[in-house]
Parts: sequence; C-alpha cells; structure tokens
Amino acid sequence: MDLQKVSRDDWMVGGVGLLLALDLLAFPWFSWGVGYGSFHVSADFSATGAPDGWLGVLALLATVALIADLGVERLSPGTRVPTIGGTRPSTRFALAGAASVLMAVKFLLNIHFSYFGWGFYLGVILLAALLALTSRARTGATSVGPTG
Repeated sequence: MDLQKVSRDDWMVGGVGLLLALDLLAFPWFSWGVGYGSFHVSADFSATGAPDGWLGVLALLATVALIADLGVERLSPGTRVPTIGGTRPSTRFALAGAASVLMAVKFLLNIHFSYFGWGFYLGVILLAALLALTSRARTGATSVGPTG
C-alpha cells in the first residue's frame, strides 16, 4: 500500500466524502418538537431515518461507493472495476451526482424549513464541495498547486 500515490485532491475528495457519509448517517437532518409550557418533547432524525429514510440510505451507499472507488483506484491500481462514462473520475462524479439527486428528492418530499436541522445544511455544503471536487477531477484540473 503506497500512500504516495494519493494526491491532495484525492485526500480532499475522500475526506469530504467521508464527512458527507457521517452527516447522512449521524447528524440531525430533521428536528421536531412539541410542547406547552414547561413540558416539551423533541426528536432529531438523521438523513437515513424518517421521513423517507430510504433516500438517505441510497445517498449514503452512493457516497460510500465513491470513497471505495477512489481507494481501489489509488491503493490497488491493478484491480479492474466497472466504470461509468469510461473513466474512474467520471464514475466518481456520477456517484456524487446520484447522491445529490437522492438528497434533492428527500428535500423536495419534505420541504419545511423550520424542521431542517443543522445536519441538513451541512450536508448541502458538503455535497456541493464533493460535486465540485469530482467535477474538477473528471476534467483533469487540480484544485491545489504542485506539492513540491
């Protein structure tokens, strides 16, 4: 396992993907509360929980597949894996796009801004970053200068 083959861009894609997976799995996407006076009951739900948790699960699987594809390409370059669009960077961009479509559908099915928790907003930021990074990698651009 040669970590010298992993560029800064790869670390950024992997890191943002890992944070997005954590966000989808554990951070509060929806917060509901009811109460009157001193009696108050509230609940927080992650993206993989209700409502429409199946969309969050599929977005999580797409994100994990993106991280796994990057890891396989960099740490085991001889391993042949099917691609989308002919190249591995295109595959990762397609997986990021799939995660974004699934998250957008979850948003559209549950539009009510007073219910969205901070995990939802963080997820939107992380997804935008992941799409930007995978798009740059697909076109061959680098997001940082030379390393040395």
